[in-house]
Amino acid sequence: MNRTVANIIIDLIAVLLFLGMIATGYLLRFALPPGSDTTLVLWGCIRYQWGNLHLWISLGFLAVLVVHIALHWNWIVTVVGKRCRLLKPSLIRSGILTALVVMLSMTLFMWSAHDSVKELSPSVPINASSATVQAPIGPESIEFWQDVYPIFETNCLSCHGPQRQLGGFRVDRSDYLFGSGERKPWILPGQSAISPLIALVSAAKKDMPMADTHTLSEQDITRLKAWIDSGAKWPVKTGAEK
Repeated sequence: MNRTVANIIIDLIAVLLFLGMIATGYLLRFALPPGSDTTLVLWGCIRYQWGNLHLWISLGFLAVLVVHIALHWNWIVTVVGKRCRLLKPSLIRSGILTALVVMLSMTLFMWSAHDSVKELSPSVPINASSATVQAPIGPESIEFWQDVYPIFETNCLSCHGPQRQLGGFRVDRSDYLFGSGERKPWILPGQSAISPLIALVSAAKKDMPMADTHTLSEQDITRLKAWIDSGAKWPVKTGAEK
């Protein structure tokens, strides 16, 4: 393969990867906005998965860019050398120096990014409803179809419901949550402190794919705990509750 054909192929791959970056960036910003991991799914993938795809496309584009520069390195060094009035610039020395500068810059960037990460302090909402102190949620006040099932419906059914069962798991059927046959229980009635479901939705369970995407709000977790501690009753849905 001659250099001209190689350049054309590399440029076409770079264009496709660049378009892929634009497309996935659009999805992450508009179609699947921040905070939609537990509520929205697009073409079988949630925002977390699209974010991973965006990352790999970006790394692919970077790799193609490096190859593109390598193929044109002689021309780049010659042009820069003429601009800087250098006599016979060395391709090897300039390549090593450029690589070192790039690696050092990337290392400093990554170090600075990780060193600058801070935990957000809990903030008090400023809307009017936040001024109202909510009454504590007790086990006796929890109704499954009014207080618990809507949590599953809002946060879980898109990936673990009638249409899709990621990991072969469903939250709309009690036998999956309470265990049956070879299925291990996720809920231990009366024992929310050791129920695997609470460990999962409170981000305490890390040994599973995308563990952080299953985290629920404190209010939802409190309701689930209260329901489990009250016996985790799953009553038959009556006509009035449909």
